[in-house]
Amino acid sequence: MTRVFISYSHDSDAHREFVRGISDRLRKEGLDCLIDLYVNGFPPEGWQRWMENQIESADFVLLVCTETYLRRYRGQETEGGRGVTFEGVVISQTLYDHYYRNTKFIPMIPTHGSLDHVPLTLKPYSTYCLPSDYDKLYRVLTGQAEYIAPPLGEIRSMPAANGHTPPSIHSDRLPTVKGGFFGRTAELQLLNTAWANTTTRIIQFIAPGGTGKTKLLRHWLDHTTDIPVLIAWSFYSQGASEDKQTSATPFFSHAFAKLGSTRERFASEEDKGDHLAELLHGKRYVLVLDGLEPLQHGGAAMRGELKDKAIRQLLRQLARHPCGLCIITTRIALHELSDRDAPTVIRHDLQNLTGADGIQLLQSLGVTGSAAELGKAVGEYGGHALALSLLGNVLRLRHQGDVRKRDTLKALVKAKGNQDSRHAFKVMQAYAEWFAGEPELALLHLLGLFDHPIGQDVLQMLWDAQIPHLTADIDEDEWLEAIASLREEHHLLSQHDSGGDLDCHPLIREYFGGQLQTQQPQAWQQAHERLYEYYKALPKNPLPDTLEEMQPLFSAVAHGCAAGLHTKSWEEVYWARIKRGNEHYIEKKLGAFSDNLATISHFFSKPWRVPASDLNNHRQALILNLAGFGLRALGRLRELEPMQANSDYDVKHERWLQAAQATNNLSELQLTLGDVAQAVESSGARSSRYADQSGDWQSRMMFRTTHADALHQAGDTAAALALFREAEQLQQENQPSYPRLYSLGGFRYCDLLLAQGSTEEVLERYEQWVEWRQDGDPLLDRSLEYLTLGRAHLQQLLLPSTSGRGAGGEGLHWLEQAVAGLRAAGTLHNLPWGLLARAALHRHTRDFARARQDLQEVFDIADGSGMRLHLTDYHLEMARLLVAEEKEGVCNTPLQGTADVGAYCIRPLQYHIAEAERLIAATGYHRRDKELMELQAALT
Repeated sequence: MTRVFISYSHDSDAHREFVRGISDRLRKEGLDCLIDLYVNGFPPEGWQRWMENQIESADFVLLVCTETYLRRYRGQETEGGRGVTFEGVVISQTLYDHYYRNTKFIPMIPTHGSLDHVPLTLKPYSTYCLPSDYDKLYRVLTGQAEYIAPPLGEIRSMPAANGHTPPSIHSDRLPTVKGGFFGRTAELQLLNTAWANTTTRIIQFIAPGGTGKTKLLRHWLDHTTDIPVLIAWSFYSQGASEDKQTSATPFFSHAFAKLGSTRERFASEEDKGDHLAELLHGKRYVLVLDGLEPLQHGGAAMRGELKDKAIRQLLRQLARHPCGLCIITTRIALHELSDRDAPTVIRHDLQNLTGADGIQLLQSLGVTGSAAELGKAVGEYGGHALALSLLGNVLRLRHQGDVRKRDTLKALVKAKGNQDSRHAFKVMQAYAEWFAGEPELALLHLLGLFDHPIGQDVLQMLWDAQIPHLTADIDEDEWLEAIASLREEHHLLSQHDSGGDLDCHPLIREYFGGQLQTQQPQAWQQAHERLYEYYKALPKNPLPDTLEEMQPLFSAVAHGCAAGLHTKSWEEVYWARIKRGNEHYIEKKLGAFSDNLATISHFFSKPWRVPASDLNNHRQALILNLAGFGLRALGRLRELEPMQANSDYDVKHERWLQAAQATNNLSELQLTLGDVAQAVESSGARSSRYADQSGDWQSRMMFRTTHADALHQAGDTAAALALFREAEQLQQENQPSYPRLYSLGGFRYCDLLLAQGSTEEVLERYEQWVEWRQDGDPLLDRSLEYLTLGRAHLQQLLLPSTSGRGAGGEGLHWLEQAVAGLRAAGTLHNLPWGLLARAALHRHTRDFARARQDLQEVFDIADGSGMRLHLTDYHLEMARLLVAEEKEGVCNTPLQGTADVGAYCIRPLQYHIAEAERLIAATGYHRRDKELMELQAALT
């Protein structure tokens, strides 16, 4: 329901009646319009906060502009009402914060008013004279255009008179891939067809490393000339392994710059993805995300889910774009795209080269032999493109191209990786033996120090360092000749046109980096130490303000830790310049949770379980805690290792207060994931016991509420109630001025009270919280209070004495405040509480479209992060929505091939009930047993 707030000055009784008449008419015609005259007495939060809340929550704010209103808006009047003066500050600040992109504030004037009375900041926008322009205003408020645009036709091609073409955006960061291109006819046709139509929005090519995914895209892009907007980015440059902790920030910064955005601050990671999607919207673009697996979970249990929330949100939005094409290459299929229907999103598994194409590749490299021998060689190497390319170069350069001499290559000394990578490593081993003692081997070892292309300035620094067994005793001419040899003759190296950065295939970096680390550990350590000092000194500002300026510090930490300088990297760079101590700058000021997590991963010898051994005990415990916090903030809830390790560490060292906190966090996480029995055990048998051993009353009180909440979700209401009362008794004894539970503990208690139907007690408790409220209260606490109040109003709506759709207005107001606050607080695991409650209210007020919208967001959050309790609640509420829609004769879930409208709703209802039943049994979420039984009864 559209919310409208009217800001006006009390010029006279007649003027007040004029405003009230407008508001009354808007309400009668379906718009939830509010003015101060509707408030009986005064609002409980006071007029100032009431005005601010109304402006923030309204979809539209109407400003009734008069001479008096303008003076008060400008703060030029010291007598009379102060409301407009305050509202003017809020409105001006809101416009300023949004760079004067106005979709909310609408000026209007009475019949005999003047445009001169409209505030300067609102003069660029349309002004409506009432009552004559009422219908025009009503169209704007209700989204009903006076004229409907005709269907979009085809753009006529018109050459410019002076021969110039319109500017295009062309940013290609794909690696340069040398050598001939063979086969892949079906894949090229797939790309051409997808680009020619607007049906396919995303293509993902799935294949192991070295199969030729990047080369396929390189060839297609080089032979496709009609791409107005191209942004091609390779995440391979940030690491080839799935367990790499990579940040997507450099990609987003680059894309924003190319698309002309100067925005630097984002409310959340999802907001960053939304912004890039918005910049691309309406453009005819190709977006290439090459080598995405460093941003995916590699374990089988994680199903290839994205670690990065910004990329996840970007792909969700791009799946709806009709004009562009996003092409992804990765070793693991994206789970987030698995439920998308073809042809909108296409998954294509890229196979190794066919026998004929493999033979052509070898022949193009100068390999000779009979067709049978060539075919046999292709078969021995599995048709793996990279392995065959390396083999071809070795045979051409060492054995005059004779394919029969391939048997001179020794078996791989230490076989690792999959079969295809082992084929490639076998040839690289031959190169290592061939280049022994030569500058070429030193250069390949240098490339292995990095997970990205190397700039010439960095290479020069390492060469100047004269590191023994690496860059020492190699003169400049030999160095340049080695670069040319590896690039032109052996095709192991590529050089980017812009800046001359050197790069090679990630598998080549992986092999030669591993060789340097194991065979020349001192050279490995000294090189990384030099790189640490280089990147540490690179920022001009010792305390960089932006993520872009902070990038060298991230590199410094990576190289410092690779050199074994974990303590030094922590003290000099991470804690002092990135984290900035307890200021937590990177998270609180920049909101860069993913970048922070990628950085602290270097302080682990085994993420996220074992911190580096040279960190002291305190820092080991802290790094585990930081990792757990970062993973939770990013929605990576199933990675329990740091929380479990942190708890085990504290128990081992008898740090009972810290152990209680760590185990409490673990219990909360287990509950969110749907391991109810484990959560009960962690919070009851361990966390509360550790808190009792610590003697800290606040921990004893708070962790009892965690235990009680877990028992409540398990369906043991009596035991939960007893524990809540015990916790509140501790609260009364130790903080008599605040005798009731508040904050998260109070929210949990009220959740149980609402489940018991004690609505009046909950409303009474809320009033107590309002009296205790302070300006510095955390946003999360305030949001949970709003959620509690909104749910109480929703529960009142269900009473038999309450009827009519308008009865949910106040509840909706508080639930919208709660959802906005939970979203801004960045607590993704808490946001579904607000969305589920708001969806339930929309269902009761018959606003089914908005209910579905909220439930879709709950599903996206819960399914992608494994929040099984929220997922259970989604299925239950979706089932209730379907029942409500069927009663109203509405159905939004048609099934293909079914003509019976009634059947549209029955099958989805059965599905959601069955899924809820399965999840309740799997999780132990027996609090919902009664709701499930009611829905099962409704089904029969």
